[in-house]
Amino acid sequence: MKTMRSAQLFQGPFFEHIHQQEPLRSAEYFCHGSLSMLFQCDGRLYRLTRDGSSHNFLVEASASGNSHVTRIIRDYGPVAPSDEETGEYYYWLAEVEWLHDLDPQDAVTQRLHTLLSALTDDESLIFSSELPALAERCIEMTGLHPEFATLLDTLAMAARFGHRAEADGDIKLDNIMRRPATGELVLSDPLSGTRFRANDAQRAYLDALRNALITAT
Repeated sequence: MKTMRSAQLFQGPFFEHIHQQEPLRSAEYFCHGSLSMLFQCDGRLYRLTRDGSSHNFLVEASASGNSHVTRIIRDYGPVAPSDEETGEYYYWLAEVEWLHDLDPQDAVTQRLHTLLSALTDDESLIFSSELPALAERCIEMTGLHPEFATLLDTLAMAARFGHRAEADGDIKLDNIMRRPATGELVLSDPLSGTRFRANDAQRAYLDALRNALITAT
């Protein structure tokens, strides 16, 4: 992720509204990726993203106790409509655990890189229609790579979730991190899909927020 101090990945009235509310009002920018921004405050880390598919997969897998995904400490859900798209496109917010980047010189990282290259044929973007086949390959490889078996199981889960959500897979080394306390490998952003359906209560809130901000402007 990029760590420029003045970086502003998101712009628009809905982002400004989120930024003026807690917990982000008291937080400072930390870094950003292609669809997500990280903010920090008093040792806590917050992830604001337009990638509804990855957000909701991580929330579901973390709640089930899966140790190979970013731990979601608090899920704020969809906090505002997207500034870039209309319809079922939102900003999603969560407090997440702190993780470490992989060391590219580490032997485990290098073996994992080789495995991911074989798994994806060096194509990190896996279209939604291809995700069921990816899930099958992940399961097939667990026996061949016991070191990464549980991580592959979690990748298969992500692929199945992404297919149901009509999202694409984003399977690359940059989207895997390490939990410093245990050394576990952790999926941080395995999917790419900005469209994700909120539930009825969430949509009612988001529609009201949209109308209020549009009226105010």
